[in-house]
Amino acid sequence: MTTEAYITLIHPGESAADDEETKVVATVNPTGRDEFQAAAVNGYHAEYMLEVWAEEYDDQPEVIFNGKRLTIYRTYPKGERTELYAAERIGNNG
Repeated sequence: MTTEAYITLIHPGESAADDEETKVVATVNPTGRDEFQAAAVNGYHAEYMLEVWAEEYDDQPEVIFNGKRLTIYRTYPKGERTELYAAERIGNNG
């Protein structure tokens, strides 16, 4: 099910107080089975594909969505939009 939601893109700082945060609107899509399996091979638990305007994405490595801080493990540019694949780390949570 596709929805739209606010997400917070993050450039981590030395501490959480130093994080550079950018709030944007994203189209939220579930990840498919193939993406879930591909992410698991690299130690991630795929959660979401978040589509944002390309001009709003500045290579931030993390995102907060639904109260979770997730890693952006893969991106895919699609013209004026960019797909961000976000996941939780498997194992030691970091």
